[in-house]
Amino acid sequence: MGSRIPCGLVFFMVQPTRQEEQFTGLFNLPGEGFVAQIRIGTDARLYDRQGLQHLILKRKQTGENVGALEEALVRMNSVGDALQDA
Repeated sequence: MGSRIPCGLVFFMVQPTRQEEQFTGLFNLPGEGFVAQIRIGTDARLYDRQGLQHLILKRKQTGENVGALEEALVRMNSVGDALQDA
């Protein structure tokens, strides 16, 4: 006789989900200029323009997702352009 699983019990494995990065804010910090906030779950990081550009290039080389980083860079550039035109 083989072993049996009692009725009513269900076994499953929870697959870890990779949380997506999100662009969540653009801030003008005195002495620093504009920085973008990128979140992954509860972790938040701030990047300046050069940091975003570097990270985008690095991730593109490894085939990683850069959507949130590119969105942040586009917004940072458009705000900077709008302020120069004013």
